[in-house]
Amino acid sequence: MKRTRSRAPRRVPRRKWFEVPPVPGHRLMVFVPEGDRTSKREPVDVHDRWVLRIMRHLGRSFGGATAYGRGVGVWEWRDRLWWDRITVVESWIPPGCPDISRPMNGLCTLLARVCRDLNQDEVGCMLNGVWIAVEKLERA
Repeated sequence: MKRTRSRAPRRVPRRKWFEVPPVPGHRLMVFVPEGDRTSKREPVDVHDRWVLRIMRHLGRSFGGATAYGRGVGVWEWRDRLWWDRITVVESWIPPGCPDISRPMNGLCTLLARVCRDLNQDEVGCMLNGVWIAVEKLERA
């Protein structure tokens, strides 16, 4: 039996890294907070379910999504700093996607429910660096 040597992947020389044209399309980042709980020791099952729902929506709408491990977020409100753990879900929307308004409206509806279920006044996402704030959806 003849042994063949595996070929190493071809590398782009360092001096050419920035000559690569940017990838067209849209970058979407969704920020999912853990939410208010009586204690941070309580399980985060509701948060995890929402992360999976958002990923499923983005996967079906745009072909994929990636959730980054929990990070820490901070924001200022009423002269006070507020801290929370968050999960970032990212999706690249391909350039051939004809109309992103319908899936984005569906995402905003999901985020309004996230606000309600996780007891947040506002959550949001960024589309190409522009913040989209979504407020709590009150129960009818």
